[in-house]
Amino acid sequence: MWTNFLAGITKGFGITIGMSVVLGLFIWILTQLVSLPFVGEYFQKIEGHIQEYAEKTNYSDEFQEMNRLLKEINDSLKK
Repeated sequence: MWTNFLAGITKGFGITIGMSVVLGLFIWILTQLVSLPFVGEYFQKIEGHIQEYAEKTNYSDEFQEMNRLLKEINDSLKK
């Protein structure tokens, strides 16, 4: 039982390290593609769309409302 436990921990650690390396290489390759003439323009357009989406989905209003409600609940619990 102890051997299987250690094998499971080792496999999980190996998967974590392996995926980190693979994703790191993938991201590095994508950053290298940005400097290519045609592919780089495509990636820049995608980056622009992602930035635009991130700006449109700014949830600060919802977070402010949530904080207000939590403070209200906290105040009512103190009474």
